[in-house]
Amino acid sequence: MYPDLEGKVAIVTGAGRHKGLGEAIARKLAADGVKLVIHDLGEVDILVNNAGVGYLFGPLVDATQEMWDTVLNVNLRGAFFAMKHAIRQMQKQEIEEGWGRGRVVSVGSRGSKSGSALTSSYIASKHGLVGLTRSAAIEHGGEQITVNAVCPNHVTTGLGSWQNEFMAEKRGQSVEDYLAAMRDRIPLGRVGEVEDTANACAFLCSGQARYITGEAMNVSGGEEMH
Repeated sequence: MYPDLEGKVAIVTGAGRHKGLGEAIARKLAADGVKLVIHDLGEVDILVNNAGVGYLFGPLVDATQEMWDTVLNVNLRGAFFAMKHAIRQMQKQEIEEGWGRGRVVSVGSRGSKSGSALTSSYIASKHGLVGLTRSAAIEHGGEQITVNAVCPNHVTTGLGSWQNEFMAEKRGQSVEDYLAAMRDRIPLGRVGEVEDTANACAFLCSGQARYITGEAMNVSGGEEMH
């Protein structure tokens, strides 16, 4: 679908979970001819920051420092260090006409834009990820390195299934009723799928997105519109 991705090299963090977002993003990029690299920051064209913790939920007043630090260290600090070192390598590379020098795409969340109960550390980390994205985009735009984020709403991965059960229980609902209520508030009438986020990432990595940077693209079926 995106011919200019053929032969590019990408690191996708957090891609080890079967049927997770990272796996779907990696598969989509591979299908478009991208070479996926693990444990090596040499020759990097694309970084997709996908690794994240989304299971340490509960009331704010019950949250421990350990829980807070775990979520922020993975979701924000990890993204910062991956971005820092990938961009350092990208800066050494030649600018490719019609594409640029490098791409960074971080996987945020609807929680990057709006708050929700029982998820304070997660929400804080995802809001911070968008701030990091915007600042990095300004710093490195002149080097033809684009930095963007995608913000999917709920996706029922393996982790997403746990989230469904947790939130349904807290609301005194069945999982089926919880998901039905979710679908009712989404204009497109369904919850997100891993392919929706993977497709958005592939677009932002392609030459068709070479004039897009500093964006936090909603992938939410219309549930989030700002």
